Amino acid sequence: MGSAITSRRKMRSFILSPYRLCYMNRDKTLYTALAMVSLAFAFFWLPVPRLFDVACILLILLFVPATMSPGSHELRKDPLIILGMCFFLYIVISIVWHRLTLPDNFPPTTSDRRFLRVLYFIAIAYAISRSSWLTVWHVLAVAFGGLLAYLAISFDQTEWLLAWHGQRADFGIHNAQHTGVVFATCALSFGIFTPRFYQWVKQASPVIALVSALIWTTALLFSLWGVFVSQTRGVWLGLGVAALFFPVILGFAYKLNRKFPTSLRKPVLGGIIGIAALSILAAGFNLPSRVSERLAAEDVTWESLRQAAAHETQQLSSIEVRVASWSAAAGWIMEKPFMGWGGRGSRPLIRQSELFSDEFKKNYNHLHSSYLQVLVEIGLIGAMLIVALMALLGHATIRGYQRQLMPLDIFLFSWLFFIFWLVVNVFESYIIYPSGTYLVAIVAGTCYSFCVNKQKPPG
Repeated sequence: MGSAITSRRKMRSFILSPYRLCYMNRDKTLYTALAMVSLAFAFFWLPVPRLFDVACILLILLFVPATMSPGSHELRKDPLIILGMCFFLYIVISIVWHRLTLPDNFPPTTSDRRFLRVLYFIAIAYAISRSSWLTVWHVLAVAFGGLLAYLAISFDQTEWLLAWHGQRADFGIHNAQHTGVVFATCALSFGIFTPRFYQWVKQASPVIALVSALIWTTALLFSLWGVFVSQTRGVWLGLGVAALFFPVILGFAYKLNRKFPTSLRKPVLGGIIGIAALSILAAGFNLPSRVSERLAAEDVTWESLRQAAAHETQQLSSIEVRVASWSAAAGWIMEKPFMGWGGRGSRPLIRQSELFSDEFKKNYNHLHSSYLQVLVEIGLIGAMLIVALMALLGHATIRGYQRQLMPLDIFLFSWLFFIFWLVVNVFESYIIYPSGTYLVAIVAGTCYSFCVNKQKPPG
């Protein structure tokens, strides 16, 4: 009897093995394609936006079948994927609801779907973790290479000369606010990963070490220079707040593991030397006075802010434009608190409002805050789902670091970027722009890949 059962099991295993092999080969092909699309996503955002849009579509078209594969039970149990599916369902319901309930003077739209871009990072994370050749460092290097390629393609000598002499520049990356967050993210990554680079360069030959150190230092200084010439105060504030929280995050990391994988003495010494060098460089370019000029560029008082919030004046500075937008948004949120006004709903709301001048309506069609943009367009329910996604991602990074799946520098980078991103999104609606789509996908995707990594050692 026992031998008969064993024989049947062996026969079933023999019959099913070709199918299993077929599924394994299909999954391998899917993840190879997904890895290549992830690199295209990382590179083409600025150099070739149309190819970037194609990569966005392919990320979804490849990742959804991967999650449905019979061998992907682990993916279907991932809380982030489950919540992402719930968010997708909500957006579908939201589109239908807005079609049925919005006033006739609102154009029909399916633009709610653009908020689904916050899910791209999940596909990139699994592309990295399931690939036999793609790593976080490939993605980050290709992303920076895409920025350099764009700057070379769109080179404008006049703008670069003005930027070199301290004038504000955006290099064509939508506007200076978006240029600032791009360069600030580069500066964060180069700064945080410098100790890792130091460990690597010690093992290289003297010539390679010297050339690599020059390239790395140039890239870091170039990123910081880009932050300066963008002259975006929200970005400066975001970096400042992140820097203030750095000791707190470092202490939290120590509390989680009670030890660091390497001695911090040399990295800290290197950081002090780097700060000293930057201070000398800043003094040479007279940066303090230029930063002070930018900070004092607008004459804003409590009374002028009150007038902007009450819409009592039409002549608005940059800060007052934001205050006026936020004040109006509060009323719109109260009118439709749960599901909002639909994707791009802020456009007709601003256009049809009597609170704003014709010049304001011509120049602005968004709310200058990701938080208010989400609440106005997809409501409190949509906002709560996005907050839940962020909370799950944060919990995953903590668990990944505790289980030693995530290196210390990745953990620090993820949380410093998160704090920086929280601050800058107070002052601009990055969530609805490609810059926000791209940076969140690249940073969150590379960080989350360590949390779902079961094959490759961390680091």
